[in-house]
Amino acid sequence: MQSLREKIETILIKENYTFRQLADYLNLSEEQLEDGLKYKTLELRYLEDISKNLKVPLYSFFRNPENININYAEKPFFTNKLWNDGEEQSPQKLMEEIEMLKKALAYKEAELAKSLK
Repeated sequence: MQSLREKIETILIKENYTFRQLADYLNLSEEQLEDGLKYKTLELRYLEDISKNLKVPLYSFFRNPENININYAEKPFFTNKLWNDGEEQSPQKLMEEIEMLKKALAYKEAELAKSLK
């Protein structure tokens, strides 16, 4: 099972960032970040910040990938729903999720339009 640092490094590599850049972004030394991850003493706010800025769900840092069938070649993005761990989706649930995503997209488009004015 991968350590938390290894999971974060995997994402950093896919995003073309280094561990040093992440530490700088968090205003921590590499040693502070390394120790926080190694000894599990890193404040939750740092993990939340990493999660938001790398656009991966916070809970993905703590899941055991051996029990989940996920394509790690693609970066997982935020959604309001947790992975269903292989549970079969009904067409109704899929339609509801599509509607939720359409609303989220419309909201983001409205935000973008406001910022471009």
